Amino acid sequence: MPLTPAADRPAAHNERGVIAEHYYALQSLRAIEDARSETVAEPVTPQALLVGLYQSAEIALYNLTDLLDRASGHLRALDVERGVAALHWVRSFHRVLVRLSIAALRVSGAEVWRDAPRWQVAATPAFAEFEPALRRFDQQLNALAQDGRIDVDAVIAERGLEDSWFGLLHCVRVANHDARVWSANLAKSAHPAPDVAPKRLLASDRLRHAVHEHHLTGDTYFTQFRALHQIPELLVREINDRIEAAILNARKGDIATAVHVLDGASELFDPVEVCLPPIVDNLSTHDYHQIRENLGLTSGSHSVSMRFHLFTDLFDQFGQELARLRDEGCKDPFLPLLERHGVNVRVFIFAWRDMHLHLPRNNLGGQETKSLTGAPDAIRTVRKMRDNAAQADPTAHPHGTTHIPLSATASPLAAYLDGPHSTDGLLLAATGASTQTNFRDVQERREFFSQPCPFSKPPRRVV
Repeated sequence: MPLTPAADRPAAHNERGVIAEHYYALQSLRAIEDARSETVAEPVTPQALLVGLYQSAEIALYNLTDLLDRASGHLRALDVERGVAALHWVRSFHRVLVRLSIAALRVSGAEVWRDAPRWQVAATPAFAEFEPALRRFDQQLNALAQDGRIDVDAVIAERGLEDSWFGLLHCVRVANHDARVWSANLAKSAHPAPDVAPKRLLASDRLRHAVHEHHLTGDTYFTQFRALHQIPELLVREINDRIEAAILNARKGDIATAVHVLDGASELFDPVEVCLPPIVDNLSTHDYHQIRENLGLTSGSHSVSMRFHLFTDLFDQFGQELARLRDEGCKDPFLPLLERHGVNVRVFIFAWRDMHLHLPRNNLGGQETKSLTGAPDAIRTVRKMRDNAAQADPTAHPHGTTHIPLSATASPLAAYLDGPHSTDGLLLAATGASTQTNFRDVQERREFFSQPCPFSKPPRRVV
């Protein structure tokens, strides 16, 4: 953690709740780290892969409980517009669970798990909260149908995506099928420690605390915004440990073991990436603005584990190790597989960077909208970070080939999309105008936002 809060400085608040002092506090990363350290699974083991995926599922299930209960309340109030918004988030969290469960099935296919008992997903604390919430929601929707306040047959038969009731029912039926899929997949996956109760194995109390540590008043998606950062933070810690182990093994000449540990890391790339689309697809500019001030002087670039340890420190050193092996003429038969992992890590990092650019675009906009940390143009800053990383990519030109950076800058559509005839500029300008109007203190660096950003760059993670 790169920052220690000043003991004599009380936490700032607004009418919705606490304003995060820094990114580490915003995402409740102490609880995430404690959950990982208190489990019986040692890092860089097959057990750690499954436990990380199951812990991520716990976070998702706690969020589904919150969302379903809120959606039930909207149905009781016949507030279908707010209900369908909550159901879009419900559908997305089910999709996250599907991808987590598919990764668990892949990991469970390893020989080490051939005779292992299966995972008891129904015995986990988060599932024990989720299932009653699902029943409560279904009871509420069934009551509306039975009372004639919604004609389910007519809505399904005669309406489309332009209709809020159809949107709500469509989300429900999609989520119901995905629930069948992920629950079956998890129940078919391996149990990494059959003699340990699920609550202890997952450190579920820590995870529940991480989900619920910070709440805002009102109908916001602050909890879900945090969860979709917490799951990647949890999984990236295992990815980082595995990349470090791969570098150390490669230095010793054990390329086969380096490949093996990176096989495990690659199983977590998709579960990390799948956490971005729900924010991109469901968080409106207005919804983001409801929580923006509570994010404090933070930025996604303040993630030490992702932004610094993975994207910079470990990726650089892994690229350097690959270059050393090539320069020394390594003939190990596993070297091509290790180089393939270099490609996989590279593509994962830049795919994540490109997807993450949606967030400043959708929620801050153009017209030189300042970030919470004071960057003069949030979109330009994030693009520059991505493009600088692409230019410095240590794996971009193996064997003396031409440097082809993984960056969207070279898109054949870039000139048109940046030009006067595209609607992109129109939408970015509208978003920027709204953001600057609603957050003059941020734009003009006044009041709380007049103070300097407290984040400092962490020490380099040197292998």
